[in-house]
Amino acid sequence: MLATSGWRAAGAALGVFFCAATVETVALAQTQDTPGAPRDDGARAADSYRKGVEAAKARRWLDAHAAYLEAWRLEQHFQIAANLARAELKLGKHRDAAEHISFFLREAEGVSELDRTLARQMLDEARAKIATLTLVVSRPGATVLIDGVPVGTSPLEGELYVEPGERRIEARLQGESPVQSSVALAPGASQQVALRFAAGAPVERDAAVERTAAPAAAVQPRTPPRRPSAAPDRGAAGPSMALVATGGAATGLALGTAIVVRVIADRSERAGSNAAVPGADSCYASGHTPLQGAPCRVVDRHRVDAARLYNVSTGVFAAAGVLGAATVGYALYGGSRADRGVTIAPVAFAPGAGVSLSARW
Repeated sequence: MLATSGWRAAGAALGVFFCAATVETVALAQTQDTPGAPRDDGARAADSYRKGVEAAKARRWLDAHAAYLEAWRLEQHFQIAANLARAELKLGKHRDAAEHISFFLREAEGVSELDRTLARQMLDEARAKIATLTLVVSRPGATVLIDGVPVGTSPLEGELYVEPGERRIEARLQGESPVQSSVALAPGASQQVALRFAAGAPVERDAAVERTAAPAAAVQPRTPPRRPSAAPDRGAAGPSMALVATGGAATGLALGTAIVVRVIADRSERAGSNAAVPGADSCYASGHTPLQGAPCRVVDRHRVDAARLYNVSTGVFAAAGVLGAATVGYALYGGSRADRGVTIAPVAFAPGAGVSLSARW
């Protein structure tokens, strides 16, 4: 087995795992192996963990998940659980991720409150895609099953994470008739189900089942629950249609603004022309702006306004082009990774306005 102190030293670096943008895993403390000696489970777990770290750095999440899962099979440590949950979220294994990040929150030592806060955010992300059950059984020692798979013995502490949909729950106790219930669960739902055996006598199936709504807040179990069924891979989500629509609307707004500013500039230019003010060009005959007399001052004001508005119109036209190209690019390629995103925001400045565009790749 790995020394507990070694794992704790590695766990102190968990802030790197949660906060770094490019490296989303932590480095495991070095272990010492005696040459030629048989390798124990702890050393093999460390090797598998390091393979998962390298795969995660390269964003090969399938390989990272397989390596972390092997390390978890050999050594159930909170640091492995955190990295395994990260890979499972990337692969859409939300129920498995919820179980492992719950283990981290329950067992982690020597980590900061910021790490715990970010871990709770990961748990919230997973819980939004799955359903949560709290089972209350009236008699201790009963075997509890979900969809025919045993998940523990009553009393069960904390919550069980299951896939959304129709779930069949059963409690079996020697000498008693089984008690069953079926519940339909939506993604993000939280349900409490009470299974009650009759005192001193067998009960018929479905005879004493009570259901009540459970609070949505998570109650962390002290021991990891057994999983009733395998979670399907869901992959990364596609581009946000709301963001695409917002980008299209912003592009149209920018184009409309540029056109309006250009029309105003044209009007101002015409107001300072010879056609509007006879002899306007003579105000500039000497190559500079003499501004002599009220007519020349009016002509100069119109022409300066026209030049400034033409510059603003050109800038807004350019911003509309960039915004439109970014929106099209996001619609075509923005859904290939769940951690990509585009942020669009209008900005105002003197003497005009524009659009701020930022992206994560």
